[in-house]
Amino acid sequence: MTAMSIRKDKITVHAVAGLLVRDGKMLVAERPEGKPYSGFWEFPGGKVENNEAGDEAIRRELHEELGIEVIKAEHWFEHLYAYPDKTVFLELWLVTDFAGEPVSRENQVLRWASFDEILHLKLLEGNLAIMSHIKSLFD
Repeated sequence: MTAMSIRKDKITVHAVAGLLVRDGKMLVAERPEGKPYSGFWEFPGGKVENNEAGDEAIRRELHEELGIEVIKAEHWFEHLYAYPDKTVFLELWLVTDFAGEPVSRENQVLRWASFDEILHLKLLEGNLAIMSHIKSLFD
């Protein structure tokens, strides 16, 4: 985990995100209207529930959000990011095998995009900060 001072008056959220790669492109989702940070793009995933391990959370979240069954995922790295209203502790999981075709189950727009295309999207700041780690997959 990256060392960072966290203000005590902020909420800390533990979340997981899945990096799904196909044909040199990654799956990203646009946050729908009515959700915080709507219109921003992110990697699919969500909050870790109480007493839930990261591997359980990524499987549950990607099933709920995309309708896929994660067969194999590896914990890739962790990142701590402070937004103005909360701090997010994000676990990024590299999903190397899954069953089913990802579909939008939460009214989000899905898009397979190249690394360069993602850099031109309106990414959530916490996701933008991890792009340097992701770049190593495409070098």
